[in-house]
Amino acid sequence: MSRRLAAIALLCFSTTALALPPTALDNRIAIQVSPSERNQILFEMREFLHSLFNVNNALANKDMKQVAISAKPIAGLMERLPTQTRAHLPEEFSQMAIGMSELLNVLVRDAQTKGDVSLTQSQLAELMSYCSGCHDSYRLESVPAKLRR
Repeated sequence: MSRRLAAIALLCFSTTALALPPTALDNRIAIQVSPSERNQILFEMREFLHSLFNVNNALANKDMKQVAISAKPIAGLMERLPTQTRAHLPEEFSQMAIGMSELLNVLVRDAQTKGDVSLTQSQLAELMSYCSGCHDSYRLESVPAKLRR
């Protein structure tokens, strides 16, 4: 399945969660992590968000060199997590992270070589479908390491 088709399918799947009222039961898959692992993952997500802001800002200024510079560090998000944390993340979660990383690498390469603002905007939209899909599908549950499943 192509990356674009997978992203569209993920977005379609995730939009069902968006239709639920805020008072509905949270049926997202719980990822059990220790409090320190949760803090590390949330820190990485915030860093990712800050980088996306910088990418968008550079894109608005049609500064493709800065787009590439801003996007490059976030391509290795999973690699920054400790091995023990990555080891107990669900396979599907990890696959989404790998897909995001691959797409970011393509975005960086294309920004550097093609300089096509429209292409980068399209890639950014595809990237955001991974973000939405993951946040709609998973939640972090802080559990002491010894009580984790």
